[in-house]
Parts: sequence; structure tokens; C-alpha cells
Amino acid sequence: MRQKQFIQVELLSDSTFSKGEGTAGAVDIEIEHDNLGLPFLGGKTLQGLLRDSWLSMQGCFLELAEASERVFGLKADMKKGSILWIGNAIVAEDDTRIWVEAAERRGSHPLSWQAILEALTDIRQQTSEERKTGAPAKTTLRSIRVAIRGLRLQAPLFWTAAPGSDDLRCLSLALLATRHAGLSRNRGRGHILLSLNGDLEKTRQLARGGAK
Repeated sequence: MRQKQFIQVELLSDSTFSKGEGTAGAVDIEIEHDNLGLPFLGGKTLQGLLRDSWLSMQGCFLELAEASERVFGLKADMKKGSILWIGNAIVAEDDTRIWVEAAERRGSHPLSWQAILEALTDIRQQTSEERKTGAPAKTTLRSIRVAIRGLRLQAPLFWTAAPGSDDLRCLSLALLATRHAGLSRNRGRGHILLSLNGDLEKTRQLARGGAK
């Protein structure tokens, strides 16, 4: 049986994968999280980041043009013609996730999903500046929830056809080139490290066209 593949997302800095709305009485900008209170990064968002990274460097790898079309699809392809689908990047299905689910469902003193969310996140405050004075602009203070650095997420990969060496090389190059995600990624937040199956060295070898 072929081993299941995944993309590991390691947060090298606090990151905000916004859900596009806030939580009344808590934060103005809420982070994406599941029903257990565990943060996640949407698969479509992750796939879009990888595609953008590839488009920024495709001119340096013309020999991978066909592979990139298989992995990421054609430009403006609304039918999703690629052979790769990426699931949501979630806290891995390991002891951590099992423990959290058991702790929330136990009969005596169960934990709430809010408690789990608060344990894995923090709240940051930011405001806009007045262009002329550099002082904080009035009524622009916002509270934003961030996933704390060090958190690791895993996004499952689903191939509709067996990937070749060029396909895996194309994916690995895009993984290594994708370094930021989420809100305020140009302000030092959302620094990430991506690897295939959590093996950074193997990802680098694939990017060089070596390992399979």
C-alpha cells in the first residue's frame, strides 16, 4: 500500500489564517479553527500559495512546464484539471488531536473548544498610522488572534494519478519557495516552513531532481 503523503506546515512565527470575521467580545479578526478549537489552514488557500510561488519562478524551470500544468492546473482553469488536491492543514491526527477530542468529550470536567483555542493562540493588537505624524490613527485599533509559532500542521495530498519525478520536483520547489502565509505576512508575521511528509532534506533532494 502506498504511504499517504502530506504537506507539513511549521509556523516559524506567529501567524493569522483569517476566517474573514471576528468573534464578538473577543477579537476583531478571528483565526480559522475547527470544532475542537484547533487552528487550521485551508487546503485551497495552501494550494493557491503554492501556485503563486511556482508562477514567480517558473521561468527558471522551463523543463517543468508540463509537470506544473499537471500539478497546479492551467491558468484560469475553472474545471480544476490538475492531478493534485490538497486537504486542510490541521493539527496532525496523532496523540495531540486524540487527547484534545477525549478531553472535550469526557463526562467529568470536560475542556471547552474555547480553552483549546486560547491555549494554541494569542491575541495581538495593531493600529494604522497617520501618514503625516506617524502617530496611531484614531479608531483603527484592531485585535487579531494568531496561531503561536512552533505549531505544526499537516495537509493530506490526494493524487488522481500517480505523480512522476517531475511532478514531485515541481511540488517540492513550490514548497521550499513558499515562506509566508496569512495576514500581515509582509510585517514579520506568518513565516512558515513547508516540507513533503515532514522531511525537509528529502524535499530538498526532490527539488534538485534527486530522490523519489
